[in-house]
Amino acid sequence: MEPSAAVEPADAPDVTPEPAAVEPAIGYISLDESQAFVQIISGGLREAAAAAGIPLIECDSGWTRPGVNACAAELAQAGVTGLISMQPFPDLTEAVCETLDLPTIGVIYDQGPCQVSLFEIDQEESGRLAGSALGALAAERFDCDVRAYVSLESGANDVIGGARMDGYRAGYEERCPMPEQTRRLREAQHLVTAQNQFLDVLDEIKGKPIMVAGVSEDAILGAMQASERRDRANHAWYSGQLAGPAIRQTIACDEHYVASVAQFPERFGRTVVPALVEAMAGAEVPSVLQAELQLVTAENVRQLFPDTAACDE
Repeated sequence: MEPSAAVEPADAPDVTPEPAAVEPAIGYISLDESQAFVQIISGGLREAAAAAGIPLIECDSGWTRPGVNACAAELAQAGVTGLISMQPFPDLTEAVCETLDLPTIGVIYDQGPCQVSLFEIDQEESGRLAGSALGALAAERFDCDVRAYVSLESGANDVIGGARMDGYRAGYEERCPMPEQTRRLREAQHLVTAQNQFLDVLDEIKGKPIMVAGVSEDAILGAMQASERRDRANHAWYSGQLAGPAIRQTIACDEHYVASVAQFPERFGRTVVPALVEAMAGAEVPSVLQAELQLVTAENVRQLFPDTAACDE
């Protein structure tokens, strides 16, 4: 009997295990959570991430370089797959991108080589809208014959604030020429510093009307308090920025508050998060995303912000 031929075993199939799916997660480097404006932005991002069903892993840099580097390392360790960043230091962008080589959307500040889109606020336009409203009041009520124009500004190195105030002047000059007396008060973005400096202006400049442009609502509140202290509340007319909750009743009820401009930070997340989700999936997104801007006056403040307090409260 012939022995049977040996049967060669079939080659085992070459099976390469599929890599485990990576669950998407968004990292967020916050600018500084002690700032009210940033808190509102962060709240909107949380809501948008929750609506998209994607975890948002947050880290507050505290507006410091060590904080930015620590956040980048922490988010890398957490395994995030996309990044929203408000880190403001241009010289740190490459280092952060090396640590987190991910699709990144910058909010307000450019984030360097890993940025796929920048969500920006047109600060010059924001200032122009408010300045034009202030100039229109000067033209209609005073035929542009005003005593002075006072600009309550932030520090010389604040690019964002500087753009706002440049826009203010351009907007005002759409309606009226600048008066002979103009004052630019630096470091006047805070209530106390604005109040102290505007007291000096009131002591120097007699008569009315005085047109006051503020880089922030705190600056305007400080100037208004100074006017009250000098018993000159009816001598100045004001225009501010951001239309925050603390100023809305004043916008509604005080005829001397001409206008503000809302930038709606609570809505930033509705644009930023969906765009980042698309980028994380490999889609192209616009290189620039824009914040909404809206002039806020006594006529529309309650439509925009229905919880604005009544004038007698």
